[in-house]
Amino acid sequence: MVASPSRRHHFAHRSGADHASGTGPETLWHLSAKELLARWAAEEPTLRGWRVHIDDTPITMPEGWRRPDVLAVSPDGAARVAFEVQYSELTGEQWRVRHGFYARAGVVDIWLFAHHGPQWRTRAATGPARRAELAHQDPRWDAAVGLSGLHQALLQDGVTPLWLDPTARTVGTATARFAPAAPPRRRPSRLVRDPALYVLPPQQDFRACYVEADPLEECRIDLAAGELLTPARARQRLEHEKLLADQAAARERLAALEEQRSRDNEVRRQQEQQQRREKAQAYAAEQEEAQRQADLLASQEQRRRDEERAAALARQQIPLLDQYPLMFNEGPAPAPPRKRGWWRIRRRRQR
Repeated sequence: MVASPSRRHHFAHRSGADHASGTGPETLWHLSAKELLARWAAEEPTLRGWRVHIDDTPITMPEGWRRPDVLAVSPDGAARVAFEVQYSELTGEQWRVRHGFYARAGVVDIWLFAHHGPQWRTRAATGPARRAELAHQDPRWDAAVGLSGLHQALLQDGVTPLWLDPTARTVGTATARFAPAAPPRRRPSRLVRDPALYVLPPQQDFRACYVEADPLEECRIDLAAGELLTPARARQRLEHEKLLADQAAARERLAALEEQRSRDNEVRRQQEQQQRREKAQAYAAEQEEAQRQADLLASQEQRRRDEERAAALARQQIPLLDQYPLMFNEGPAPAPPRKRGWWRIRRRRQR
């Protein structure tokens, strides 16, 4: 910032600085955003006592150098936090190159995107396809923004996209609502978009998301995680922990259900085996009874035959005189019956 008695206060490059830095011309929004971030970083509790530089301290590496928009350096110089406010077009591959450069240099890089221009496309979220993808009937559709290939690259690398509005002094956090997939036919790790449950960062394949705005003064730097922790991002962490706890509880319930089902199946199998044993024993008893009845009938039939055979043998041993006494009677034989004469029979017929 340059104070001039003849002109209005304005931003200007330092004298002797190399203006050909390979970047496009800076806008008033970009300059205001850098100034706002520098003032906030100087008062942020985590960075208190750190030296804050605005666009004047390059980070050099054997492979090249980069000059962040705002750089905070710890008093001993061991830790550095770089803030990049991206207003111009940038591809996902270009971001990965810059992000990798900062990671190799041991610098925590925090990226914030513009609240207008190519990094803020609200039209991409107002179409029917985008509304169906978000699957949430929120009356504040202006808070929905399209996710470009750059934003999806951040999500693929585990970085939540953030937007900075220097005028309102707010930071927007990419947000979506999810519910774990209930049907077992879906993949366990797959999340379904739902209007009422977990508030988390959008997935990698989302083409739109919600932006939840928070005051910059309420944001904090998380050096361990290497990110700007907004209140919305803190809620997302809590929601993620809640999601993990619910998933663990669901897995425990499923394991208990499977164990109970296994026990029920074991009891059912034992009952079926007991029923089969009882049926086999009953069938064996029926077969034994049937065999006993058959043996009894066979023995009775054999006894009857033996009795008949014994009776026949006994009759054969009795003398014929005792068996047929009339045939062997020694008295006179009885006279044969007298026959009528033929004439009597004829005479009777004539009558």
